[in-house]
Amino acid sequence: MKITDVSVQVVDAGVTMLFAERLIMNLANVIVRVRTEDGIEGVAGSSTYLGAQAVAAALAELKPLLVGEDPLYRERIWQRLNEVSILMVPPHSLALVDCALWDLAGRAAGLPVYKLLGAQRDRLSAYASSLTYATLADFQREIEVWLQKGFRAIKLHVWGDPERDVELCAAVRDQVGPSVALMVDAVGSYSLGDAIRVGRHLDELGYEWFEMPLRDQHVQAYRTLAAALDIPVTSGEVHTYGFQEAANYVGQGAWDIVRIDAGISGGITSVRKAAALAEAFGLRCEIHSHGYTLAQAANLQVMGSISNCRYFEYPMPIGAFDAGMRDVIALQPDGTVCVPAKPGLGVEVDWERMDALTVARF
Repeated sequence: MKITDVSVQVVDAGVTMLFAERLIMNLANVIVRVRTEDGIEGVAGSSTYLGAQAVAAALAELKPLLVGEDPLYRERIWQRLNEVSILMVPPHSLALVDCALWDLAGRAAGLPVYKLLGAQRDRLSAYASSLTYATLADFQREIEVWLQKGFRAIKLHVWGDPERDVELCAAVRDQVGPSVALMVDAVGSYSLGDAIRVGRHLDELGYEWFEMPLRDQHVQAYRTLAAALDIPVTSGEVHTYGFQEAANYVGQGAWDIVRIDAGISGGITSVRKAAALAEAFGLRCEIHSHGYTLAQAANLQVMGSISNCRYFEYPMPIGAFDAGMRDVIALQPDGTVCVPAKPGLGVEVDWERMDALTVARF
């Protein structure tokens, strides 16, 4: 079996998000289709906050490295593309190729990817991943809706003001009670001193983890923070280009939980390597899955194959990221999601709808 064609399209469904009152982003969906001479196609999508056109253009430039290759030689292709990555190829581009090859392999075998990887489970708990809302009352109103839908875990994207954030987190803990898991993502808003103070409050309030309190690049500050707090500290995911970055942080004691995304950080191959790395250190690997359905599905397939990930990240608002899909990741009444069971990534695209939302092709 040989790859005969690679095509890329940029899809804009008009999804705009606000995080930490300073980051307003338009979330685009970059989709790759890898076709073979046998008529089998692999499809993957990566949700880009900025630079979708650049990601798609870079991926299109990789086409000569892919056409003629056997798509089942995923590791060899992954290693070769990682050599190319030193030339500043956007990480999403490499990740998309890998995810599409896994989708293709699953379709060829008639199995979902998590069973190709070695299934661990077929469902796991989901947490509602908030936007940043204007007021405490806005947060509380949204949270009531999520609890009614069955969520038993919630992650707050806070404002980035330490005093307001502590008040918000305390009020939400009072609102949901002790049985709902809570996490905080500060989107790199704090200084080290502020992060220590907020983190100590979160520990007293029983929060499960403290995500991206600092900019990801500040390794020494993360080491200091992780040593100072009892609450597990983890990074964001957007600057983790592969499992090698995770190794650097974990080896220096900067993270208590590994955070990574198959659509950003080297694909499914890289995320499996990162999960194994975390497991070797006795750590959790909480995989990011905020984005469109194709990106959610790729990450969820990996989650179904590992034991050290506790949650699926379910982006709010529900339904905003399902554009152009026949299948979506649906919340179950008990607050869980099921790993898609169809072959490959397990979700089917409605190409007529997806093409109607396409703003560029490469």
